[in-house]
Amino acid sequence: MNFLERFLIDLESWPGSAIFRLALGLSILPIFRALSADRDSVWTFLALFIGLLVLLRVVPAVLRRVLPFSDGAKKLWAERRNIAKRHDSYQWQKLFWIGLGLFPYAFISDGLRNGELAVTLFCLIGGTAGLLFWRRVDATRSAT
Repeated sequence: MNFLERFLIDLESWPGSAIFRLALGLSILPIFRALSADRDSVWTFLALFIGLLVLLRVVPAVLRRVLPFSDGAKKLWAERRNIAKRHDSYQWQKLFWIGLGLFPYAFISDGLRNGELAVTLFCLIGGTAGLLFWRRVDATRSAT
């Protein structure tokens, strides 16, 4: 595998995936506030967040089709997609790290606005549940 493939694979492996999503969470509020002209709208923030989640699914899919990746990388990504299809907690746990990145804004800047707070709590609560369920599923998978 070349450097780019190794980097992308590590970005979706522990601890790279947690660091990536934490950094993503930290960058969301400044970007979303700039995109929304700093308006405090629950619906605008929610729409931007859903758009981000869609992009997190679509961009890798497009890159996998457009760029010439090795068979090993394609196989690993296919295995991960199959795991995600079978276990919702695999996807939900990723929200925990995004929520953890959003959380510091509750204490800095001008705090979290209503939509930001709702999405942060959703990510933290749903992500924590997903993380706990995924750890149990992953332990079971590893034991077999």
